[in-house]
Amino acid sequence: MYIENGRDLFRGILILISAALAWWVDLTAGLALAVFVGVMILQSVWTDWCPIDLVLRPMGLKKKLESKK
Repeated sequence: MYIENGRDLFRGILILISAALAWWVDLTAGLALAVFVGVMILQSVWTDWCPIDLVLRPMGLKKKLESKK
């Protein structure tokens, strides 16, 4: 698995958690988490860095370009 796949997996999990949170617990908190995830996705498009990289890199995941060298 590459770091890009790990990012997508984590983003998907957070979106599902935010939907469950909005449905069963509190709409405001669920929407706030969804907005946060959306902002982080937009930020990672321009910078090619996401905060989850701080967790995924030590786990041994590499970028696709790094692994082909």
